[in-house]
Amino acid sequence: MIKMKVSNLAVSYQNKPVIKDVSYTLKGGEMTSVIGPNGTGKTTMIKAIAHLIKYKGKVTLEDSDGQPISKNKIAYVPQMSTTTTTLSVFEMVLLGRVKELNWKVEKHHLDAVTQMLDRLGLLSLSNRPFCRLSGGQRQLVTMAQALVSKPKVLLLDEPTSALDLRHQLQVLDVAQQYTKQEGIITMAVLHDLALVARYSDNILLLHNGYIEKEGLQSDVLKKDLLQKVYQVEVDVSISNKGYTTVTPIRPCKIKQLEYTA
Repeated sequence: MIKMKVSNLAVSYQNKPVIKDVSYTLKGGEMTSVIGPNGTGKTTMIKAIAHLIKYKGKVTLEDSDGQPISKNKIAYVPQMSTTTTTLSVFEMVLLGRVKELNWKVEKHHLDAVTQMLDRLGLLSLSNRPFCRLSGGQRQLVTMAQALVSKPKVLLLDEPTSALDLRHQLQVLDVAQQYTKQEGIITMAVLHDLALVARYSDNILLLHNGYIEKEGLQSDVLKKDLLQKVYQVEVDVSISNKGYTTVTPIRPCKIKQLEYTA
């Protein structure tokens, strides 16, 4: 089983701390949601893990034998793509193998793209220009591009933003299934706590650049804790099908509610 260890991670912008001494360990086969109010450092944290921005601290990725895994095995999927490229869907996904390609694209790379498109229900769109896709279709293609690179860590930055309900579920279903089947580590920045409850094995709750709480949803999706961090009165209940439901009620009138672990 692969393992990712984040130790004393810190990120600053223009000498202003955004992420402050964050540490945790994640393991393969599990999907972790990163939640918290706007501006608390969620996107900054996963960009640091993806080595897209400078950071202090250490991020290590190891296989089941304790051997290091290259940072090239970390795939980052940004928020909704706004690219106007006329590349086809097939060509866009093939770019996920760009580090392995040469002047002649070998058959096994083409087969891998075809299989991934089929797996995500996109095969019929193979020849369509990426710029002519709907938002949900674009997000799935971007996901396919990341997955065809065979990552060991998949980082999703608000993958459901601006998507309708069907496409939200479709994108997260794909991420969850791939995570379980391939034994990878997946982290997703999410705002919808209903989706967090539906898909998370673990949750990291960020607040003011620190981890306020981490653990199972039963540890994190608690009424008083959510009220303290989000400054919103909420109701937390269990649905008839056993899912945790978080219902926002109103902004808190007091500055901060105390929480006791």
